[in-house]
Amino acid sequence: MPKKLVTDMSDRVQLEMAEARVLLYSYFAAKRTHGKPQADRFLAAQLVKLEKLYGKSSDVRIKQYMRHVKDTETLYEE
Repeated sequence: MPKKLVTDMSDRVQLEMAEARVLLYSYFAAKRTHGKPQADRFLAAQLVKLEKLYGKSSDVRIKQYMRHVKDTETLYEE
């Protein structure tokens, strides 16, 4: 996670981090119930919708936040 994130908790950052948490657990659930290929399609579709809401390259930032949440806040193991 970028060091800037720790000091810059703007509304956009907080909203994108919240979206990342929701998407991460939704992805895990979809992967368990429907398999990885369908979970990947679900995630890609959701990121396209969020990019329209949060602007260009938000998908990259949200994926980065998802990795951070997975590494630091979850007990989920693949």
